[in-house]
Amino acid sequence: MTSSKRCPRCGQVKPADQFYRRRRGRRLSSYCQLCSRAAALEAGRRRRQDPASVRLLRVVDRTRQRRRRALGCQGGEGR
Repeated sequence: MTSSKRCPRCGQVKPADQFYRRRRGRRLSSYCQLCSRAAALEAGRRRRQDPASVRLLRVVDRTRQRRRRALGCQGGEGR
């Protein structure tokens, strides 16, 4: 595995430990952790501006909470 990698968003070469690991396999994410967080925040803000998206997000959250309660999961145990 490489010890450093270039983030295409910020253009900086950073150590591999500053990149998230992909869910499957040993590959690293494309963007560094800082850029990934910034992109997630921007996407969340964009979604919350659209009323239809806000309604959909609420429905998904309610469904997720009901499922967790039905399974008896507390906090992050059921993830």
